Amino acid sequence: MKRHTHGFSLLELLVVMAILGILTSLGVMNLTNARSPARETALTVHSELFKLRAGAVANTQARRMVLTSTGTLQLQSALRCSDADQSHWTTYATVTLPKASARYPVTLSTPAVPVPTPNVVACFTPRGLAEAGGRLNVSDTRGNYTVTVALAGGVQTSGS
Repeated sequence: MKRHTHGFSLLELLVVMAILGILTSLGVMNLTNARSPARETALTVHSELFKLRAGAVANTQARRMVLTSTGTLQLQSALRCSDADQSHWTTYATVTLPKASARYPVTLSTPAVPVPTPNVVACFTPRGLAEAGGRLNVSDTRGNYTVTVALAGGVQTSGS
């Protein structure tokens, strides 16, 4: 008489569970290493610049993004981009940037470009055009990203 055994032995189940545990831990480690705070910050700035341009057109007023000395980004509005008097600009929002870790601190900087205020990333006219092409460099220990605003109002993010 033949005995039929169905199922798996305890040893087989333990080996399969050990293999799955090892593969899962490797996958989690790769996912946490793939996260780049500078990339997330650059994409957030890119998105906020699109919203800034849309707000300038919708409200028929000049809107700009300014990098403050504390490393935050402020959104401001006025009648014209060429208005150099800071008292005419109203700050209506501050951009919330993704959290950077102590291991990968993120730095924001604007290159020296001829704009009315050196820390202006971009200023959009009521027609949605950029008054002066702007650039914001976002970097951490893993990579460098550049968010560029073209004179026609387009926004491009590139990185390495």
